Amino acid sequence: MARDGFFTGLDIGTSSIKILVAEYINEEMNVIGVSNAKSAGVKDGIIVDIEAAATAIKKAIDQAEEKAGISIGQVNVGLPASLLQIEPTQGMIPVTNETKEITSTDVVNVVESAVTKSMNPDREVITFVPEEFIVDGFQGIRDPRGMMGTRLEMRGLLYTGPRTILHNLRKTVERAGLKLDNIVISPLAMTKSVLNEGEREFGATVIDMGGGQTTVASVKNQELQFTHIYQEGGEYVTKDISKVLRTSQATAEGLKVNYGEAYPELASSQESFQVDVIGEVEPVEVTERYLSEIISARVRHIFDQIKQNLERRHLLDLPGGIVIVGGGAILPGIVELAQEIFEVPVKLYVPNQIGIRNPAFAHVISLAEYAGNMTEVDQLAQGAVRGEIPQEQQVATVSFRSQPTTQSQTVQQPVQTNPTPVVSQAQTEASKALPDVDQEVATEEVQESRGFGKRVRGLLNSMFD
Repeated sequence: MARDGFFTGLDIGTSSIKILVAEYINEEMNVIGVSNAKSAGVKDGIIVDIEAAATAIKKAIDQAEEKAGISIGQVNVGLPASLLQIEPTQGMIPVTNETKEITSTDVVNVVESAVTKSMNPDREVITFVPEEFIVDGFQGIRDPRGMMGTRLEMRGLLYTGPRTILHNLRKTVERAGLKLDNIVISPLAMTKSVLNEGEREFGATVIDMGGGQTTVASVKNQELQFTHIYQEGGEYVTKDISKVLRTSQATAEGLKVNYGEAYPELASSQESFQVDVIGEVEPVEVTERYLSEIISARVRHIFDQIKQNLERRHLLDLPGGIVIVGGGAILPGIVELAQEIFEVPVKLYVPNQIGIRNPAFAHVISLAEYAGNMTEVDQLAQGAVRGEIPQEQQVATVSFRSQPTTQSQTVQQPVQTNPTPVVSQAQTEASKALPDVDQEVATEEVQESRGFGKRVRGLLNSMFD
């Protein structure tokens, strides 16, 4: 059940930075502001220059605030699957209070017992996803609070990542003048947003074609089975066009957007256009078919790598087939090419939110949706990972103070069960994580047609104006 309020997603990509502000009312999500700015300080999805990235985020924030008409104070940031590790873990605690009724404090304590373990000093817990609670041997419980028992157990998945990457991410968001609400594992959010309940249960694969990289995530039985990042994306297609035709990057990008076709069989051999070629006095005539062959070679190479990995893990025959999203998915013919290579059902995912019916915004939408759909138990689990104290424990701590607080004393305020919305103008104005397998994660047991692409060519033409 979604929480009412404002939620902001921040997608820090290699080629662009996207901000989306959504408002949930009665479980209905309405997008009230979105921006798309040129990225900086990011390489292969990882922040390599904090100041440059922070500056780019500020520009995107300013655009989103202007469109939404509100101030953005905190964000939910997507974290790519780079060097991500997933490990099943469990915890157990005795219920010690006199009534034996399980409280939020017990939930936090059992999560802490699960995540407290020896860990490589260069890694850090990103998030913990509870799968089930067990009360006195009774399994399959999603929320044990209010139940009676003497022993509380919990099973879940622990996600960890490189400490350096997480530090740089937090620092960048801080430099941009924002508060980091949640770090969201991008493949988790994407698969939950893009796939329906049946696809997540029986199995499906999502291919997110970004500018600097392509991310693949397979889900089955509601759990992430495999995810991998391929360091090739839409920018590589542009570079190939530039190199083969000996033209500038800007010209190559324009050719891809205006005349690009991913499936050569659908391109015309008669239609042509002129290209300014370096070293030539006069423009050179290039056919749509020739341009399509350049584009197809790179996209086919990416898909072939993905196919090999999916076949090796027996994930290519998942009933849900393949869903393609991302800015690179806009190319006409991308679905036809994918169907030829993968030989399974393939569809293009297009968000249904008014104003952003564009696969390029699927990721940032999924971040806001993920945050808005976090349950109270999910929030308690994330609080435990961050070392936050549950509400009743904080209230108890405050009640024992007999003296007024002085400048050297700080009374911790209770954490609200329904936290302040991610976007709060008043607040802003008042104060302004299976083994590591090289960018690959696998657990042991874990459309539109080409016509759509042509309709959005004009949109992309002015995306970074």
